[in-house]
Amino acid sequence: MEWIALYKFGRLAVLALTLLGIAIWVFSGSRKERLEEPAKRMLEDDDDVWC
Repeated sequence: MEWIALYKFGRLAVLALTLLGIAIWVFSGSRKERLEEPAKRMLEDDDDVWC
């Protein structure tokens, strides 16, 4: 019974670390800036057309 509990705890720890790693990767500042750059350019281009 003890080995099963250790296995389940280890599996849960790996899952938690994986999800934490994905969250850090998704919400990192440099990636966010790189993804938002085209949208900012589009908005700037749109302002130029309407002014």
